Amino acid sequence: MDWDEVNEGLDTVLGDDDHPVAFLPNYDTAEELAQRFRGALMQLVNRALLDRAEERDTEAARLIVLARAVRVEELSGDPRKAVGLLRRMGSVTTDLVDRLERLGVVEDVSGC
Repeated sequence: MDWDEVNEGLDTVLGDDDHPVAFLPNYDTAEELAQRFRGALMQLVNRALLDRAEERDTEAARLIVLARAVRVEELSGDPRKAVGLLRRMGSVTTDLVDRLERLGVVEDVSGC
């Protein structure tokens, strides 16, 4: 997983200090970002489960459930709906990375 690309995608859909969110992607760009986030979420969930994070932390358990749910959502052809899904995926990715870093399950993934 190229976490630099994931973090760039997160900046694209969630914004950063230099670039407030103003993004309506074409479908191909949206699909590429969705695939990137799906891969990141799958990797994070697998790592969390391997480390049994859901047994140690209720917030991690909640985020794992959210990650699994958002990861399988279909990307809409409607740009506003696509952005909504990408932002949800990005938000869950960011929250899960943050939680797993706090638990010591992953490290140096942030930029999220």
